[in-house]
Amino acid sequence: MNKTLIGTFVALAIVAGPALAQTAPPAAPAVDAAVDAKFKAADKNNNGSLDGAEVDPYKANLAKIDTDKDGKISRAEFAAATKSGVIK
Repeated sequence: MNKTLIGTFVALAIVAGPALAQTAPPAAPAVDAAVDAKFKAADKNNNGSLDGAEVDPYKANLAKIDTDKDGKISRAEFAAATKSGVIK
């Protein structure tokens, strides 16, 4: 019985293996090149977020932009705010 069970699993693995191996990873979200360029220009110290003096131009709308309320603007927050029209 054990040999039959093992044989069945081996056969299933052989048949299913190629199909599982061809599964594509989920697509990454589209990156708007203009938004990315604007973010990179604002991120003077290249640390991946706008913080300190880098936030100053966005202070008036910081409550709308900084959705996680950490005092910084992440690339995702910047992109979302740009898409919604908060950042022009």
